Amino acid sequence: MHRHGRSPESEADPRAGHPHRPLLRPHEDGPQAARLAAGGQLTPDAAMSLQRTAGNAAFVAVQRMPQGGNGEGPAEEKPMDGLSRLRRANERAGKRGQTAPVYGPGQSPFGPYTVNKGRGAGPYITSNKKTQHPGSEDLGTTYNELVRALDAEHLPVVSAAARGEEPDQDIVGTMSATQRRAAAMLYGVMKESEERRFPGAGKAMRGALTKQGDPYHEAEEFDEDFPMAKEKGAQYYREVLAGKKQLSDKARKNLEDMSSSSSDGEKSS
Repeated sequence: MHRHGRSPESEADPRAGHPHRPLLRPHEDGPQAARLAAGGQLTPDAAMSLQRTAGNAAFVAVQRMPQGGNGEGPAEEKPMDGLSRLRRANERAGKRGQTAPVYGPGQSPFGPYTVNKGRGAGPYITSNKKTQHPGSEDLGTTYNELVRALDAEHLPVVSAAARGEEPDQDIVGTMSATQRRAAAMLYGVMKESEERRFPGAGKAMRGALTKQGDPYHEAEEFDEDFPMAKEKGAQYYREVLAGKKQLSDKARKNLEDMSSSSSDGEKSS
């Protein structure tokens, strides 16, 4: 599989400060300390003391620490671990709710797919080469087969499309009929199936597909990044949240690399 690099996404970490700690008021003796304490991470006295004894550089370094200068930063400002991100994605998806699945033809930016009634909570996604993707080759329905059918630069485009972004037509234009068929099915799985098996899973799957654009990330690693690609994967996530199992290193890293926004830019579910 041909590998192409991708630019890592950055996440903002604004410092809102503590409402119960008044901001240091500027006065004659320490206007710089007042400006430095504007984030509210330190009490006024501590801010003034640190600025006087260690200088502005040390103060700024403390301000940039994940939990603030005194180790009591708000919980929401701390870097979130994989378990916390999984729980938050699950809770947010649960609050949004889901519409009943609509079985039959579905459409993606890469072509059509079919939504079938599955044995469990999520529909089963298929496609055909006779009417939906003429000229395509035989293609299975497993993650392994679908991910391997695509080149590395294709997979982040599929992920972005599932978030509601317009896919890069130059990259879509490089796809063969079989690759467009695989992309359409992966899109359908993210939009129609996995969120119903485990609310919040679509976001984790998009993250795992984006990782496939990394030149050092191989197709075989997809089901390690996204355990729902394995048998009983939804049950695994549920048991992780219940404290019965722990996240693997790769699954945890994929969750930690996900966007921290509530919708991940997704326009529709």
